[in-house]
Amino acid sequence: MCLGSHSSTVCRLLGLCLIPLFACGVQESFEGPDRETRTEEDEFVSIFDGQTLKGWRRHDGVPEDNIGGLWKVINGAIEGDQDPPGRGGLLITTNKYRDFMLQLEVNIDYPVDSGIFLRVGETGKSHQVTLDNREGGSIGSIYLPWTQGMVKENLDGDRHFESSQWHDVEIHIQGEPARIQFHLNGHLVTDFRHSEETTRGNPTDGHIALQVHPGGDWIEGNKARFRNIRVKEF
Repeated sequence: MCLGSHSSTVCRLLGLCLIPLFACGVQESFEGPDRETRTEEDEFVSIFDGQTLKGWRRHDGVPEDNIGGLWKVINGAIEGDQDPPGRGGLLITTNKYRDFMLQLEVNIDYPVDSGIFLRVGETGKSHQVTLDNREGGSIGSIYLPWTQGMVKENLDGDRHFESSQWHDVEIHIQGEPARIQFHLNGHLVTDFRHSEETTRGNPTDGHIALQVHPGGDWIEGNKARFRNIRVKEF
């Protein structure tokens, strides 16, 4: 309550300053949540729109027997096949990444040899997380094409994998030498930390790639499928 004319005048002035707050020169920004209150969901960026291959392209800098593959968007998923038969290849993002978390869903027929590639360079050198759904293959091994080859073999990864079913995949890569973690359906399948020797000759950043492997581990009509692809950079 305000008493007296002078007090009433003061109260009216205070009221003007309080409603609205901005009228007395006190300004606040409402452009979005600050970093402390932003959720992890806000930091993920979708890199596949579910309808087109915008933001992706075929990698034509790899050895000739790996330049190929047929990539289409079918029912909201990127679908990869050999084309011509026996010829595979890589579909890479146009953007490059260094330290990031990748989340997506995968659905791979049997037998199909596939994988997800990280920090892919202009000649294809990179880190591959294998999705070799075939006899003698492995799910979640770490392979470095055109440099070190196999650096971490995981023969138990297929315990959490079924052919022609959708699976949740999460991959982390961070640091240099990099640490790579591969989660399949919520299970930590692979946790590998490179040494300077195991990562020697590989790029420290690069594209993300999906693979159709060349060769005979493929039956006509089989496919590798990828959807709901998103990334969060560290």
